[in-house]
Amino acid sequence: MRRFAWVLFLLALLPSRAPAQVKDDLGFFAEEPLGLQVKTFLLALGPDATMNCYAAWDPGTGEALVIDPGVPAPEVAEFIRASELKVLAVLHTHGHTDHVGGVEYLAEQLAVPAYLHPADRSLAAGAVGAGFFFRPYPDDGRLRLGGLELEIIATPGHTPGSVCLRAGNLLFSGDTLFAGAVGKGHGDSAARRRASLQREIEAIRRRLLVLPAMTRVLPGHGPSTTVDAEKGANPFLRE
Repeated sequence: MRRFAWVLFLLALLPSRAPAQVKDDLGFFAEEPLGLQVKTFLLALGPDATMNCYAAWDPGTGEALVIDPGVPAPEVAEFIRASELKVLAVLHTHGHTDHVGGVEYLAEQLAVPAYLHPADRSLAAGAVGAGFFFRPYPDDGRLRLGGLELEIIATPGHTPGSVCLRAGNLLFSGDTLFAGAVGKGHGDSAARRRASLQREIEAIRRRLLVLPAMTRVLPGHGPSTTVDAEKGANPFLRE
């Protein structure tokens, strides 16, 4: 008993390191900037098909963006107005009809510009007409709108001008990267489609899988995922 009491006495004399250890171990619970808030709109393309349209905004300023309105969607405009958000632009990950089909309606409703990679303008013209003006993404890969800044990551393959839009820990991947899959390659022959698919996969490996592991991937169709999940389990991305 005396020996046990002596050990306790010696321990009491040692400087306590508990607070520093707790701070180190629990540091990931510390409050961090909220970043952009996101609402997903599941838009119907037909009886058996849907696509994801996103509204993303800074909760501090109310500055907002809309990504990939695939069909005219009054619910998106209504949400923007009801939430008193200030939309700065409509952004597109690529020019397929199911991702640009609602841009004329929304750009007119919100009185904002629309952006698309120039290589996909001919694709988009089939849905919105050649007269609709899309602004090109900046050559430096950085789009600055108000207080918002996005990284424009070129990922050609699904279409010639496919891009992914990164804002902090969010990645709007369009039809480039899905949960457990990738977008099919474009081309007018099987050989060209295979080559486009390989180009897309290489872009994903070099430009997307190097992002922080817990980057949240928000695709054009299906559920969200993370970079880490796709790096470990996506069968199309295995070496």
